Amino acid sequence: MRIEGMECNHCVIKVGRAIASVKGVTEVDVNLETKEAVVEFEETRTDLEQIRAAVREAGYEPL
Repeated sequence: MRIEGMECNHCVIKVGRAIASVKGVTEVDVNLETKEAVVEFEETRTDLEQIRAAVREAGYEPL
């Protein structure tokens, strides 16, 4: 997923922690250069909308 608003390594850490805090997320990799997050999750425990909500709560916009 692309993420609008990330500009520094602090942003990467903040987004990564927000996504990782969602129950059911098993792995997350956030890349500042591409402004993307690759997320692996258990579909029986969470979905993309919950992950997007966590990104929004952290102050960023998932695209």
